[in-house]
Amino acid sequence: MFSNAVTNNRFSAPTRSQYTHFINGLQGPLSRIDTVQEAAMALAQFIHESGGLKHRRELNPGPYIDDNDPGYPNQRYFGRGYIQLTWVYNYRAASAALFHDDRLVRNPGLVEEEDIAWDTAFWFWGSRVHDERVRRGHFGASTVKINGAYDSATPDSPRYRIYGNVRRAFGLQGNGDWTA
Repeated sequence: MFSNAVTNNRFSAPTRSQYTHFINGLQGPLSRIDTVQEAAMALAQFIHESGGLKHRRELNPGPYIDDNDPGYPNQRYFGRGYIQLTWVYNYRAASAALFHDDRLVRNPGLVEEEDIAWDTAFWFWGSRVHDERVRRGHFGASTVKINGAYDSATPDSPRYRIYGNVRRAFGLQGNGDWTA
């Protein structure tokens, strides 16, 4: 199902390591995912954000500088990992949750490593995305939690089409609810 979810969206087949990390992440305490529908939502978002699980580093990174919390000198907190973690406050919170220190703030490039890319994606989902609307199946709500108003999950958006394909690969009926 996992491989079909990726390849049915016209991306290359995922690796065994990616599969193992995804399954472990679903079963771990960080994601808070407890339904097949929410697992499909998360995977669809991860596929979209990372170009088919191919890019763990933003292709055209912006500066993502916060004057109130600039992080460490010479570090940039642009999108990394399968959820494209951005902003120093997310790196700081993820680091505290995962490692009980600030290593991801000191070295944000660690989020590009396979293990940490998955850990931060599931941490972000569980702490920033998972809420009652997402649990009820509102895919658009998960998109707003990830990208704010920058990207809507309308029925004709690429993100929503990916979700429909992931749902079918997971044995779910229909394209799902795109509302926020």
